[in-house]
Amino acid sequence: MKMSSPGDAGRVDFGFLDRLAAGDRGLMREVLEIFLEEAEGWKARLGDGRGPEAADVIHTLKGSGRAVGAHALGDLCEDWEMGEFEEVDGILLELAQAEAEIRDWLAG
Repeated sequence: MKMSSPGDAGRVDFGFLDRLAAGDRGLMREVLEIFLEEAEGWKARLGDGRGPEAADVIHTLKGSGRAVGAHALGDLCEDWEMGEFEEVDGILLELAQAEAEIRDWLAG
């Protein structure tokens, strides 16, 4: 299974998660699978980003994204929280790209 490093062009830094998991691939798989499962609910709750749950979902995405090494996702969520933009399209795109990379890693 390929491990991304911070210099890689990927959306998810699997090396970061590997260090957090102390090299335990089983734990990494479990964390990534949970992230993918939760992502479906986050997307449904986020909707267009104008609903009452948007701030909570984006805050959760920020922390969860960073926890699995999806730092760009976490940074986008932080920017949204700071009021730098209102639309969530970029966040949803970044999430979709991270999900795709995670699925590829899990399949590898």
